[in-house]
Amino acid sequence: MVPFAVEAAVCALSVKEPGIAMPGVSTPALGLPYPSLDAMPSSGKTLVVYGGSSSVGSMTTQLATASGIHVIAISGAHNFDFSKRCGAAQVFDHKDPSVIKKVIKTIGKSGGEFVGIFDAIATPETYANDLAILSKLGGGHLACVHPPPTEVPANVKAGMIFAVNDVATPVYKNYVTSVLQAGKLRCLPPPTVVGKGLEHINEALRKSRAGVSATKLVVTL
Repeated sequence: MVPFAVEAAVCALSVKEPGIAMPGVSTPALGLPYPSLDAMPSSGKTLVVYGGSSSVGSMTTQLATASGIHVIAISGAHNFDFSKRCGAAQVFDHKDPSVIKKVIKTIGKSGGEFVGIFDAIATPETYANDLAILSKLGGGHLACVHPPPTEVPANVKAGMIFAVNDVATPVYKNYVTSVLQAGKLRCLPPPTVVGKGLEHINEALRKSRAGVSATKLVVTL
């Protein structure tokens, strides 16, 4: 999952000009800096990562913080420590009825520039929360792993990531190998091996339907 997660994260963060993800849907263009091997000073920018404990969400959090971005994550309460290990400065429970108000308040206290939201879950429920946050903060970017809401305010720039893009090449070339070797970039979430062989595929699908959190189900061959 690391190659896809890196591609998705970089495409969500670093594309400067919108492209085409699919007919009628553009890619997001947050134009944020690439991650650095050296400790980066604060950029003064704040990003919300919705689904901070997912594979793409956790990678986005790691790469964003390595770029000097202040990350606020939304995840399950039992995954707070996980999201903080990825670099999130604050984490909020997606089931908390006050999550929207708490996120807005925290962004206001950060004192930096609010960039927008990266939604690694991308469901009607999360979109409703995304748009509520963006509405209160004067708009911003909404980058999604699935097609974004069809109707968004004029001050919201919504797009779907397309995780095949030359924009990720410098990150692979200049960053990923070194930080993996140094243990600074973590392969998260950890895998859960269901079994070895195709006969375990149905079991893995059953577990997936039942719901998993902060892990990836794996069937080895």
